[in-house]
Amino acid sequence: MKLRKILMVEPKAPGNHVYSLVSLPRLGLPILGTLAKRRGLDVRVYVEEIMPVCIDELLRADLVCISTITSTAPRAYHLADKARAAGVPVVLGGPHVTFLAQEALEHADWVLKGEADQSFIKLLDMLEGHTGPEEVPGLSYWSDDEMVHNPLATDPVDMNEVPIPDFSLLAYKGKPYIGNRIIPLQTSRGCPHHCKFCSVTPMFGHKMRYASREHVAEELERWRGNGGDVFFYDDNFCASPSRTKGLLDYLLRKDVFLPHWMAQVSVRAAKDDEMLKLMQKAGCRTVFVGFESIDTKSLKLFHKRQTIEDIRMAIRKFHKHGIWVHGMFVTGSDADGVDTIRDTSRFAIQEDIDSIQFAVLTPLPGTVVYEEMKKQDRLITENWGLYDAHHSVFQPNKMSAYQLISETMKAMARVYSLPRIMSFLSRGKMRRAALSLYAHRQIKRWRRANRHMLREGAHEKLPIDWAPSGAG
Repeated sequence: MKLRKILMVEPKAPGNHVYSLVSLPRLGLPILGTLAKRRGLDVRVYVEEIMPVCIDELLRADLVCISTITSTAPRAYHLADKARAAGVPVVLGGPHVTFLAQEALEHADWVLKGEADQSFIKLLDMLEGHTGPEEVPGLSYWSDDEMVHNPLATDPVDMNEVPIPDFSLLAYKGKPYIGNRIIPLQTSRGCPHHCKFCSVTPMFGHKMRYASREHVAEELERWRGNGGDVFFYDDNFCASPSRTKGLLDYLLRKDVFLPHWMAQVSVRAAKDDEMLKLMQKAGCRTVFVGFESIDTKSLKLFHKRQTIEDIRMAIRKFHKHGIWVHGMFVTGSDADGVDTIRDTSRFAIQEDIDSIQFAVLTPLPGTVVYEEMKKQDRLITENWGLYDAHHSVFQPNKMSAYQLISETMKAMARVYSLPRIMSFLSRGKMRRAALSLYAHRQIKRWRRANRHMLREGAHEKLPIDWAPSGAG
């Protein structure tokens, strides 16, 4: 195959999340696009949350690469089918197809499972006739009308070998994508925890892999004079406190470009006062913390080794160091009832969490929860577009599917109520007021867009496999 033009697509989910204020690209395709560009190929990356894909350009490509999570799978398959119908070969990758390669191969010529940083190069070698498909780790493909699934690479990707992504490859209204926008940057992969609803560890493993301080510094320096705040994409930026402290200390001592930044962390990060001081000094503005639940039984079911007192302590300590807390909760464990969800919203208000995110438990393929739900015959639908943490796709234990959705949205609405917004305004807390107003409006839009589902569910007529819709 003669490769000249590669089109890459990160599809858009059917509806917007009510807490999705900023559209950010995942890093997979920009990284793979950068690798392809190094080979002299013409690469364009479409992130549909930012810019709709140009279908004419899709149909003129020599190869279409689509990366998908579960909620974007229907759109990914639609685009793949359209390309293949026009004779354009398609490769699918990403978390969803990693665990459902057989399903994905009904829509693609090849599926590239797992981390693709190294295997993508071997795939390009194969497509250009230099190697056979059997030499591409993690590749699933058709051979004589049979599916072949190559094993994944035995060695995980070295973070220092991951190229700094070239965001100029992103399609964005004829302008550079990064202007004053948030700068996405990842310094590690993997997570040491065992949260049973999370697809990070099945995808990237428990063993943490870190980019060197020098590698991180080089990437940050490339942004000097551009962009806004930095968002560290690490699934747990403070998983190793000694490493985090060493990295931040290095960046400060070397005067590396580091504007205000935000990161995902666990409550354990708040137990290290030295690290908190360094985070504050280095410009940490916001932490996204997986609190998950205030119910002891739910925390145990989720395999979260933390208590409600740990959560309170974390909120207090982050605030003490001037760090905004975005608390993330999951509703719908087998221990959760309607009262649990209501108590969680009251807890968020009483503990003065700056912003919150309530996600309906979603059994993503590849997770322990998915396997349990499938074995127990509790999945109500496999319409992947509904696997967006805004719909209940399984039968809860202590409430109806409708109650889980409805109470979760009501809980968010209580936290982002108009009286609270007015209170923030009266106290001069403009950032909280503005974000809360945005969330308040998004929740109203989501309810309006899903009014049919909510109305039918209230009368126990919910067909469950409803058409997905979003916040507008």
